[in-house]
This record gives sequence, structure tokens and C-alpha cells, in this order.
Amino acid sequence: MKMANNERKPDGLRAVERTVAVLRALAESPPGASLTELVKATEIPATTLHRMLGVLRGTALVRETADGRYALAAGTMTLARSYLDGLDLRQEALGVMRPLSARTGETCHLGVLALVHVVYIEKVDSPSPVRMYSRVGQTNPALTTAIGRAILAHSPAHVLDEVIEAHGRLSGEPVVRADIDALLAGVRADGYARDLQESELGICCVAAPVFDHTGHVVAGLGISAPATRFDAGAAGRLGPQVRAAAADLSGRLGWSGPPTRAVTAPQAGSSARDGAAPQAGSGGRTPEPRSLPAAARSIPTATR
Repeated sequence: MKMANNERKPDGLRAVERTVAVLRALAESPPGASLTELVKATEIPATTLHRMLGVLRGTALVRETADGRYALAAGTMTLARSYLDGLDLRQEALGVMRPLSARTGETCHLGVLALVHVVYIEKVDSPSPVRMYSRVGQTNPALTTAIGRAILAHSPAHVLDEVIEAHGRLSGEPVVRADIDALLAGVRADGYARDLQESELGICCVAAPVFDHTGHVVAGLGISAPATRFDAGAAGRLGPQVRAAAADLSGRLGWSGPPTRAVTAPQAGSSARDGAAPQAGSGGRTPEPRSLPAAARSIPTATR
């Protein structure tokens, strides 16, 4: 990473900036970098850079590989672990949820998976006088909510198996796995999930997954609105905003790439999507409740 500018600064401040530039350059080259490569990346003179690397080696932040290259050392793990241990999911989420709620004018929820349900662990109310009712600690079936679908679309196959099995056991009716696989494939393709009155009549939701520093899905971030304010194009307008906010939160948790875990691919030939938004020409009508697997319809939902 090259220095931002050549403005004359106090020696101490300049040294700190150069040190950060070296560490960032090494972070961008996990296998290591040669002195020449680092000089090119940071624009620090070779003699100065060599002395800096010597100091950094003494602090266990940089090591020299067997082939003479420089790479980050174990000391950076201690710093990273301290940073991650200090993160609070709910607190970090509020920094994303408040502006998202203000921009969209709707209620924003943060939820996590708890067996067959989603539990809301944080919320920011809509500024509108007409809004949905919900509370922190409340639960709803994971398969019928946008937040639950956003999480399950990036969960390991065995987690989805457990959710489907528990869902069917509680309802007394089986869930068609091929239908769920196709629905979640649509969520992964869009980057966000929809719930168009499928969990509760009169309420529509859009949600996206949140990943931790390892790329594992840890939560879902969503907005919920009365169906009277959710016209035909609402999911298309709001979905990308929610997806961007969830990506922002994932970044705050230390993740900077694609998710690492996902369920198995849907059945061949399936093209069903997660409650796709009404097609053009619907005249902006309030979305109708979507048909669900029998098991999903039979599970009573908590008041939202």
C-alpha cells in the first residue's frame, strides 16, 4: 500500500504511517513479499524499510520466511484476537440499523437462528406512526421469515436438515426439501430474502445475511413494513439497501469476502425463487400472501 501523500509531517507521525503501510502491504500478500516488492508497494526507501522490518521482527509482528521473504507474524494474531473479542454484535449492528431505518422509514431487526426459530436480538423502530409491533426476544419460524431464510441460505446442510425436521415435527406435516432448496437458491442469487406476508398477514420483510470474520453466517439483518406500504417494487428497491447494510455490518465484524459455508445446491431443474416480487404490470398493489409448504403454514407465529 503506497503512502497517501508526501506532505511533510513530524518524524514520529511519519514513522507510524510507514509502519502501518508496511503491515497493510504484508496483509495483502499472505505468502510473504520480498524487500523489493515492499519498496514498490510502500514507496519507502530500501534502507529505511530494511531497518523497519528489523524492528517489526523484534516485536513479533513480522517474520522472515525460509526463502527470505517477509510475512506477518504471530504477534498480529494477538492484536486481531483482542479486536474480535471486543466486538459486540448488537452494538456494532446498531451503527448500521439506525441509518438503515432512517433511510427506509421502516423497522429494522437483527435476528439469530435458534433451532427452528429466529430470535430478534436487536431492533430499531420505524419513525412512522404506523408500524409493525415487535420486541427483542421475540421468535418467529425460520422457514417463513426473511431473516431466517437469509441465515439458512448460507448455513451448513446439517443445520438446514435440523430446521426442516423440527419444523415438520412441530407442525405434524412434512416439508418438501426440494422446494426449500430452490427457495434458498434464490436468496443466495439475490443476496437477500423476502417474506411477503408469509409469516404474518399484513407484514412484509426483506433481509440479508451477516457474516463473522471467518465467513460463517451469524445473523440476519432485515427491515419489516406494513403490507400497505410495500408496493410491487418495494423488494427490488429495499433489498439492495438491506444487502449493503448487512455487508457493512459483516465488514465491521471482520469479514471482507464471500461466505465460506452454504447449504447443498438445489435440485436440478428447479427455478423457484424466494417469494419473488410481483411482476411489472401489477399496478403497485399490495403483495398478496404467498403460498407456503403445508408445514410452514401450520406453525403458529408469534406476534410481531
